[in-house]
Amino acid sequence: MVLIIMTGFGQTISPENNWQKRFFDSSEAVLPLLISTAITHSAEIEKAEATKKYAQLDIQTSKYTILNGLAFNTGYHYGTTTVVTSDQLNQPNQVNAFALPARAQYTVGLGFQLPFDRFFGRKNEVSKKETVVKQVEAERKIAEREIRKEVIGLYQDVVFARIVWTLRQDALQSADINKKIAEKRFNEGQIKVDEQIATMNFYSKAVEDNEEAKSRYLTAYLLLEERIGTTINNLMTAK
Repeated sequence: MVLIIMTGFGQTISPENNWQKRFFDSSEAVLPLLISTAITHSAEIEKAEATKKYAQLDIQTSKYTILNGLAFNTGYHYGTTTVVTSDQLNQPNQVNAFALPARAQYTVGLGFQLPFDRFFGRKNEVSKKETVVKQVEAERKIAEREIRKEVIGLYQDVVFARIVWTLRQDALQSADINKKIAEKRFNEGQIKVDEQIATMNFYSKAVEDNEEAKSRYLTAYLLLEERIGTTINNLMTAK
């Protein structure tokens, strides 16, 4: 039985294609590819990476916060400078600042001022933020594990839905053959009306079952594509 359908992405799906045969018959190779692709396109993982990067930048900022207490000061004034020796101190009226020549004076200084709680709590603050990074990394691992479980389940749904649809198509073909035989025999007067009606009802049920199986297969297929963030055709045929 050959399944040929059109997905919502406008792609033809046929098990006779090499990529689709590999997709359904080589789960040990396909599942890692599906999982890896899903993780790459996952919004949860992207959010975790952004949170981790922000936390790492926050740690760097915290490590250099102590430098905020440093201050570089400069000053300038114009006037006299008096230098008094010990001998001059013992001789009153030996120093007259007003008689000294005036000149420009420059001052340069480096100061440090930081509250004690911030100075001694800096290490704890950095440790807290490093813990946040570890927490985000753990959350990412949990998210990856959940993605793996979800992708495996979705893949199995697609495989099972395909099997069911194949069986329904086989049943529909058989019902169609029986319907045509019944119509011929009825026209030839070999069977009664109630027998032909029963055959038609069987055929109608086969059509309904086939459409239901097709719908479930398409749904499972598209849900898997939605989770991995790309089309299965492109993924399986990419070099």
